Amino acid sequence: MRRQDIQLLTLARQGDPAARSKAGRRYLVGGDGFPRHVATGIEYLSHPSVRELPETACAIAESLPLQDLLDLKQEDALHKAAAAGRPLAQFKLGVWMALTRSSVTAGQSWLETAAAAGHVEACQVMAAVEGARSDRALEAMVESIQSSAAVDVVQVAVIAARQAREEGGLDQLVDCLRVALMVAPRLTHALSDLVVAAVLWAEREKHSLRGLAPDQIEASLELAVVRGDRDAACLLGRARCGIDSGTLAPARLATSLNLRKGVALLLRAADAGRDDAWLALYATHADHRSSVSNPQMARFFLEKAAMAGQSEAQRKLGALILRASNSVVESEQAIAWLHAAANQGDAHAQRLLGSLVLPLQGSESVAREAIEQVRQADPWLAVRLTLARDFGLTKLEALSVDPVEGRRPWGLLVGQNPFIAQARLSAPRAVPALTPLALQNLARAAALFEQSRGDGNAFEGDLRRRSVRQRRVFERLHLSEDLFFATASSRRLEAFRLGPKWAFRARQPLALALAG
Repeated sequence: MRRQDIQLLTLARQGDPAARSKAGRRYLVGGDGFPRHVATGIEYLSHPSVRELPETACAIAESLPLQDLLDLKQEDALHKAAAAGRPLAQFKLGVWMALTRSSVTAGQSWLETAAAAGHVEACQVMAAVEGARSDRALEAMVESIQSSAAVDVVQVAVIAARQAREEGGLDQLVDCLRVALMVAPRLTHALSDLVVAAVLWAEREKHSLRGLAPDQIEASLELAVVRGDRDAACLLGRARCGIDSGTLAPARLATSLNLRKGVALLLRAADAGRDDAWLALYATHADHRSSVSNPQMARFFLEKAAMAGQSEAQRKLGALILRASNSVVESEQAIAWLHAAANQGDAHAQRLLGSLVLPLQGSESVAREAIEQVRQADPWLAVRLTLARDFGLTKLEALSVDPVEGRRPWGLLVGQNPFIAQARLSAPRAVPALTPLALQNLARAAALFEQSRGDGNAFEGDLRRRSVRQRRVFERLHLSEDLFFATASSRRLEAFRLGPKWAFRARQPLALALAG
């Protein structure tokens, strides 16, 4: 380094504003004995003694290409330099505003001002824009500055796309990506990541992704898959299996179908933690028309999705198990899955659970008021009436059920009735809880019966004694049994215990649950 350069740096370090400003400019561009070192140049020019000077902003804005200005958070300097009448800064600012708003009009005033001042590239831009159709103005601007040293269009478009993603503008993000992909010599990892982010966003928001071609999206997804992106694998896998992603049809994400490749991608995504990929694998293998149809694999994938917490999978698995059930154990398993789906707000699962509960007559408020009256005379009977009301139990079931043994996380198992000889009436039956209140009442009932087993059994007696006490209390309080007990024939009760018979009675909600 020359002696005068060393003296300049010494003065700059001692706080001389002119020396600091001169050294900063030399570091930004390199030359005159100074190596190009942008970070050091910005450090010198950011000192309070020179930071607010107009020439400082102009030096920064004119010395660095637009993409570097944006990366270094020097947009404010760009605005100041443009306002100070510097054509190069005006050109850069006009391009940036046009790209960030996907419209040449947004930056046209700056571009026109720069062109009027004789800036060559600004003149080229305005000539290209004026010669293009209005809907092609942005493309014309971008094509006219592809070789500009002041602006790397691809990098600037990527920066604009990232900004749009941070600000929550999906349309803006897609427009920026369209510009970047139009002029990029090759697909980069940065572009690929942004395209994947845009597709995921469009899937959530039910957006059409206008402006991005299927081959561009497919290439971006493939590049992301190579780097282990599970979201890209899931999106591309679904597309190649012919499965929609939100409102995005498979043809929007891939140029062709390929079931085997699609299944491989979905397996990769599912193994990496995309739980919804298990459900897509189920749909692919459960379709008997598919070349990869496999009922056993389909069931396995459905179970994986259900265990991962996918409400649709839980509902479908519960419905399939219940439809084929021939024992109370299978019924319990099916109801547990349906209950899990219903807890996530699945309306189809809630309807299927409702089909397993016998209806009751009368007002809920009237029934609760009557139960409180019964509680004064017989707390155990009041508890049984509450359970009967919550779970749609028949009189025999209500008076014989054991809340302690029958309590389940999803509802109540009415066990084998030892007091009834007829098999159809005495067989166990699984009844789901349709409301959180029903589960709370069941927990309270189990606690009461558990704490007072000896006293309760002595007081209640056998089924005959319970029935007599219930009849006398109802007569004294003038209560109707229809308000508390469901009525059902032995054939209807059997339909709750045998899946095929239940499926026939509930065929409409069952079909909706399996199709939805």
